[in-house]
Amino acid sequence: MRCRVRLLVAVGLLAGGWGEGVCDEPKIPGTITVAAADSRDRQRADLVADGHDDAAQLREAMARLGKNGGVVRLLPGHYRLDSAGSFVDVPSGTTLDGGGSAVLECLVSGQQGALRFSDVHDVVVRGVRFTSSGDDKAAMFAMMNVGTGKSRDVTVRDCRFSGFRSYALRMNMPGTRFRFIHNHLEGMGLVGKGGSAINGARMIDSLIAWNTIRRCGVDAGDWAIYVSGGGARNLQVVGNTIRNCSAGIKDLGDGSDRKILIARNVIEGITKGRSIALGGCRDVLVTGNMITMGNGGAGIGTETSVHHVVISNNIIDMDGRGRQGGSGIGIASDDSSFVSITGNQVFGGHPTSVCLDVATVQHGVVSNNLLRVSKGKVNGSDFGGCGIRIGRASSPHDWHLLVSGNRIHSPITRNVGIHLVAGGADSVKSHIQLLNNTIDGFQFAISMDRQSGGRYSDVAIRGNTSTRSPLVGKQSSADRRVVIEGNSEPVR
Repeated sequence: MRCRVRLLVAVGLLAGGWGEGVCDEPKIPGTITVAAADSRDRQRADLVADGHDDAAQLREAMARLGKNGGVVRLLPGHYRLDSAGSFVDVPSGTTLDGGGSAVLECLVSGQQGALRFSDVHDVVVRGVRFTSSGDDKAAMFAMMNVGTGKSRDVTVRDCRFSGFRSYALRMNMPGTRFRFIHNHLEGMGLVGKGGSAINGARMIDSLIAWNTIRRCGVDAGDWAIYVSGGGARNLQVVGNTIRNCSAGIKDLGDGSDRKILIARNVIEGITKGRSIALGGCRDVLVTGNMITMGNGGAGIGTETSVHHVVISNNIIDMDGRGRQGGSGIGIASDDSSFVSITGNQVFGGHPTSVCLDVATVQHGVVSNNLLRVSKGKVNGSDFGGCGIRIGRASSPHDWHLLVSGNRIHSPITRNVGIHLVAGGADSVKSHIQLLNNTIDGFQFAISMDRQSGGRYSDVAIRGNTSTRSPLVGKQSSADRRVVIEGNSEPVR
């Protein structure tokens, strides 16, 4: 190497200058090995933790790497953080590698981040097992992003988390290009109080993907993945498996969340809240998710208004255990607009459940969905669910909706395939097109319900097919410009 450097220097002199950095050998980032008090082969380590408060040894190891960064390798063993202030600020350029067998025990009650990222870049945490006590004295978060919002290119992968009161990762400040991938979380947030497993608030150009989350949370507000607080942009929540948690995935912003993708997640057995919930966001695509509902709320639903949202190609099995009156997909928040619900399959549920409940959408499309309602006993009588319900009594808004190409099946002739609801004093629901839907079963294929003086205007019902029941029930002379033509129904 010395001869090579001299040759490069000579070439630089012949060229009329030194050349930038030619005379310096490149510095290769180093590796510092740390052993726990119970590690084997401690003689291999550069530093040995004492087993009481091991934050000091972790900080020293990262400091030894210098400004160019490198790898801190943790040998298999238990590393304890058990006194106030025993957190570790991870510097830029650092990789913390636990090899899958290093356990970081976070034992400070209420601690907000055993590892912290403060305006750092190019950080990797991999193969570390983070644990806390799992009770009301547990640490709050395993990791937290702090500083002034300048952290970028941070990856957390192949780690395991258990026993924290809230998050594996909390985004206290914005962060860019965060990747939380291939992690396993179990037994998080078991004391309730809004605990969630992963917090993706304020993530920009980031990815939460291919994580497994099991048995987390106890209340409807304890989410497996929680994107809240506003400011999330270009965030992908993809390919995660969520089983037997209190609630699933939630994007609840302040109106500033933009360009969110929730795709190809498997969500099973949610016990309290929704499987996927939206609110205060726009430009959202929810697609290709497989949801088997438990005893919780809607499969996919809203909590506050949403705009420019596409819900497509999801499979939702309401599993015969959906709560009474629940829905597979529910848009129930006021002033939601430009929502498309297309190509989904929704089936099962309680006999009073609704496959698609579109209460307040203005300017929307509901098309090409395959729906099958359930049946059962209600107050001793046979009862079947509703395929699509549009509107509610308390919503005064016009609709501007296209409902087309849906196939809706009921095993018994009860309830309604497509149920329109207009209500409220002088409320007029208008500009609705019901086109080319196929409705099999039900007492009425389409019902135009009026409550508290509600009426309809500018409604077109064309090209629909009802196989076993009258097409339209509850028509009224108070309606204006309602066209019903070109439909097929059984001879009465």
